[in-house]
Amino acid sequence: MTKTLYQNALGCFAFLVVSINSFGQNADSDTSARQTQIDNVVAGYYKNIGEQSRLFNGPEYTFYSKMLKGSAYFTESPEFTNCTVEYDGFVYKNLQVMYDLYKGSVVMQLSSKIASIELISNRVQSFDIFGHHFFRLDAVTQANGPNLITGFYDLMYNGKTQFIIHREKTIQSHASSTLDSYFTDEDRKMYLKMSGGSYKSFSSQRSLLEALKNKKPELKKFIKDNHISFYDEKEQAMVKVIAYYDQINN
Repeated sequence: MTKTLYQNALGCFAFLVVSINSFGQNADSDTSARQTQIDNVVAGYYKNIGEQSRLFNGPEYTFYSKMLKGSAYFTESPEFTNCTVEYDGFVYKNLQVMYDLYKGSVVMQLSSKIASIELISNRVQSFDIFGHHFFRLDAVTQANGPNLITGFYDLMYNGKTQFIIHREKTIQSHASSTLDSYFTDEDRKMYLKMSGGSYKSFSSQRSLLEALKNKKPELKKFIKDNHISFYDEKEQAMVKVIAYYDQINN
């Protein structure tokens, strides 16, 4: 279906350009108007089909059964939202997208809304959704420290020290006969990328301070003086502490 859609659009594009050129040959006095028509056709083609044709090579996305409780998607939202995606080195704006945390895949709705496509993950360099910037990271193996799996990571803070989160969901069975299976709450694996390039994992205020132990006393004082709570806004609290660490760590 995708191939046919692309071929038909390409054929229409060629036909329109030839037609406009033919008309222009019979009315040379209107060269400026003819060029404007051609420019409009070309711009429309690249806007709607040309540049985005490379996006159409992923498989059609199949939505989950309504019998499966909960949500597979980032922020729990089952709705498509406006998103910017970097795919094959090209940046596409204003795409309608969802991020499937169970599959770890970016889902794009066609402009016709008759189908959705699962973008090929290893060709997605990054995407911005709900104010978060996700980027693709190949697996990292360390002799000393955590290993990171291939996938998309949420870039929470990007300074001398990076703070990234790998977010995912799983499906579990329920003991109740009225609810067979459901999506779990979001599992978050948090990492620091240090200035030297190594990664450290953490999950709490305590483990974060241990990862940044060379400035632990200063960070504890900063948390206390600024009344930073790790209960209400845990991720944002971590961002504040890491940013301060970068400020005082020479």
